[in-house]
Amino acid sequence: MANNTGGTVALNNYLQEQGKLTSLSWEDSPTGPRHAAEWTSKCKINGEVVATGTGNSKNAARDAAADAALPILQGGGNTI
Repeated sequence: MANNTGGTVALNNYLQEQGKLTSLSWEDSPTGPRHAAEWTSKCKINGEVVATGTGNSKNAARDAAADAALPILQGGGNTI
């Protein structure tokens, strides 16, 4: 079994360590035809968008957004 420590898993782990997991929310929206939709996910902390990601599935878009959000949060660019 692979050890997936990227994307949403890493973000969830970080927020849980900070005691702020409940501050996380997502806004997901597909564009294009149903058979070939592109998803956009906005990662929100306390209702404010921290990062956005896109992908060919909702999970891929969330992972991309989480990958972008984590260094911002860890670097202190957003107070949670």
